[in-house]
Amino acid sequence: MFQNFWDGEKDMVRILLRFSEEIVEQPITSEIILALKVPINIITAHVNSKGGEILAEVPDAALEKIVEAYRKKGVTVSLPKLIEVDSEKCFSCGACVALCPVEAITLAEDCSIVFNKEKCVGSTCGACVEACPARAIKSVKQGNSELANDLHPKKGKRP
Repeated sequence: MFQNFWDGEKDMVRILLRFSEEIVEQPITSEIILALKVPINIITAHVNSKGGEILAEVPDAALEKIVEAYRKKGVTVSLPKLIEVDSEKCFSCGACVALCPVEAITLAEDCSIVFNKEKCVGSTCGACVEACPARAIKSVKQGNSELANDLHPKKGKRP
């Protein structure tokens, strides 16, 4: 079903989906997967009867049509920010390592911080940003800044 995307498509983009109370019980993600025939990898999800958020990875090549499909169904879509470590400011205290819920930050043998962008859930968490006493960790926009702007169209313009 998803062979076209997985054969040549290695670039995945993370999107943050916000569902309101009115639409949270609808099977929107499964409908979009089936209608567009695209893979959607759910990284984290926090959903209850009052609404919710899903952090998902989607193929870069299908990003625009996936975003459009979610928005047509009333879902708010944005690009989450990722975390970046400034190695010059970091003094490897380990405060961020202890708080990371997905073990995206670890200490190497030389006691330097190792950051795994594949595991990081980004701005949906941000515990490490607040924990860093040196302020060496910050949220940064992911990937293509033009793409980020396209996901936040101005009134009267379509993505």
